[in-house]
Amino acid sequence: MRRSSVTAALVVMTAPLFGPSTVEAQNPFFQLPTNNFIWRWGSSRDEEERRGVADIDVSGHEAQFQCELTAQLRPSSTMSQPEMNQIENALSSRLDFVYAVSEQMNYLEQNRVLEWATLDCKKYEAGPVDEAESAEREARAREKMQRELDRRRARNPPAGAPE
Repeated sequence: MRRSSVTAALVVMTAPLFGPSTVEAQNPFFQLPTNNFIWRWGSSRDEEERRGVADIDVSGHEAQFQCELTAQLRPSSTMSQPEMNQIENALSSRLDFVYAVSEQMNYLEQNRVLEWATLDCKKYEAGPVDEAESAEREARAREKMQRELDRRRARNPPAGAPE
């Protein structure tokens, strides 16, 4: 039996001992909300209490959401600008942006480094479809496809056809 199989079996067997909140926190799979959402971290969760410019400002996307993270560190934080840039770069390159942001902000909040943070995610919604424009686009695509087929046939005549 492989080590990973044994580890997985132990986790499943001991999960009921720790309660559902511990197991859910360790589960890396979560479901995103279905509509626009805003998540906040830190001691200053209200917009009125927030002062100053954000130290971390990064955009990203996950699934059908386009998100903007802004965060400010506490004045007592010892984090340098290169470290903040490293966090921004690491977050912006993640495919699971929302999950990565929540992990990072929870970590900073637990270590009392974070003053405030806001993750504002908007769901992408396609605009209304213009039937005439859609039909015109389809017609152009068909014409282009037909020209390409004609060009290929002219280059490679069928077998047995007179040249």
